[in-house]
Amino acid sequence: MVTAICLFTPPVLFLKQIAGNTLYVMLGLLLAGFLFFLIKKERLMVVSFFSCCILCLHLKSSANNQMRLAEVTTNPSVSISHINLANAESQYDSVIRYLLDLNTDFISFQELTPDWEEELVRGLSERFNYFHTMTRLDQYGMGFFSKFPIVDIDTLFYMDVPTLVCEINMDSIHTCHILSCQGIPPVSKAAFTASDRHFSYLSQYLQATPGSVIVLGDMHLPPWSSEIQKFKATSRLQDSRRDINVCHLDGSVSLPRIPVEHIFYCDQFECTSFSEVGNESVGRVGITGTYQLHNGYAEVIH
Repeated sequence: MVTAICLFTPPVLFLKQIAGNTLYVMLGLLLAGFLFFLIKKERLMVVSFFSCCILCLHLKSSANNQMRLAEVTTNPSVSISHINLANAESQYDSVIRYLLDLNTDFISFQELTPDWEEELVRGLSERFNYFHTMTRLDQYGMGFFSKFPIVDIDTLFYMDVPTLVCEINMDSIHTCHILSCQGIPPVSKAAFTASDRHFSYLSQYLQATPGSVIVLGDMHLPPWSSEIQKFKATSRLQDSRRDINVCHLDGSVSLPRIPVEHIFYCDQFECTSFSEVGNESVGRVGITGTYQLHNGYAEVIH
């Protein structure tokens, strides 16, 4: 029954919260299988391991199905980092020094406050010549810092929830649209419904957007949630994530963390790298990835 709830989740808040923890349910079934093996409950052992296998396949199918990252070519590419400043555990200067060492082309910030904006402009603008910020006192402050020229900038709103949109020049002929969106926290059944409608609104915008697209942000939902799966399918996006990180920042093994921050990319791109961002000093602050155009699109003017 628990496995069925994780696979086919009814629109009930408690059951959707169980499905959001499918990763832990799978691990619990694995441990239960070993426990039943030790106490010689063969039938329960088989059921537990079988359910664990089903959920494992379900989790894998919700991520990127390609086993390996794409090989790096000479095609136009962009490296993008998504940073949630609410996760930073140290002072401004430490975070800025760490971000400069990332050597990324484009940084998207969320939960950007006026204090953080002042420090980021001071510390990053010399290397990131193009930037745009939208500070707020709530969680929806956002900003872009880019080494590539920003040729267009816009803000979409759904129920007062902003999505920051920009278009950058990857080279003289290729452009890329980047959307920074933050999901509605799923704290109630109504919030789940609003989140689903929010993603549908973004899908309609993406379907009307020409050229290459990358969508990123803290969406407050794991990659296996039905809302995220539907959003990726209708928007024709792929997930950068291929696995779950089971290590602390110092390299020690930890309980896997349920990921709610994502970078999705369209079919015109292929992902050549993806990892979490952070260290012992600044904490785990986000994710980063590199995306290059497919050979079939590298020669096309978008």
